[in-house]
Amino acid sequence: MSISKLTASNLTVTLGISMRSGYTIWGTALIFYLVFLGWHENWRGPLTESEIAIFTARAQSINGLSAEQLAHFEMFMRDDDGGEFFMVNLVGFTEGPASHPETGAKVDARELVQSYFRPFAVKILARAGYPAFSARTLSGYIEAWGVAANPGWDIANLMRYRSRRDLLMSATDEDFSDIHIYKRAAIAASFAVPSQSIGGALLSPRIWIALFIFVMAALAHILHLTRRKTQEKQ
Repeated sequence: MSISKLTASNLTVTLGISMRSGYTIWGTALIFYLVFLGWHENWRGPLTESEIAIFTARAQSINGLSAEQLAHFEMFMRDDDGGEFFMVNLVGFTEGPASHPETGAKVDARELVQSYFRPFAVKILARAGYPAFSARTLSGYIEAWGVAANPGWDIANLMRYRSRRDLLMSATDEDFSDIHIYKRAAIAASFAVPSQSIGGALLSPRIWIALFIFVMAALAHILHLTRRKTQEKQ
């Protein structure tokens, strides 16, 4: 066999291996992104009538909810489009130390509320819920009319939920009611309204996760090609 034929044969084998490796790298990257989307997106659609009935019954069993709140709650469920939404939260902590609901000891309100937030965050993260934005307030209202006086807001945040179903499943969980006492003890004022994004500069994880996976796959492919060239020279 001539040298030219051997060289052509080796080149064909090398290209075949490189192509297979490239397919493996990019195929793996695609699988990772599909797994992410499987977790991040709601694939079950809007709430069904039976689910609305179940969650309505659970809400009615919660003490302290007014008739107006229950009406908003039902409207929130019936308007479900199956998409993600954001809860706009304003939080005002108690002035001075808070009383621990179990021991009565005086503790920092911000530390006490973590006894509520940490386990709740784990629950909603399992359902693709997470803080999209968090900030501390710098002053009282700069501009406001037609609203009640500022009760002393300390924190503002946006909490992302995969769907209304996911929020309701978390909020009506029996474990949630057990830890809610810490939130009540630490927070003097709370405001929460569900909202849907209509634009803005916040980059969705759908984009930056895709970019991250793309960059990692590209670097892995480049590293593989570099190693192949080094081996060929040897």
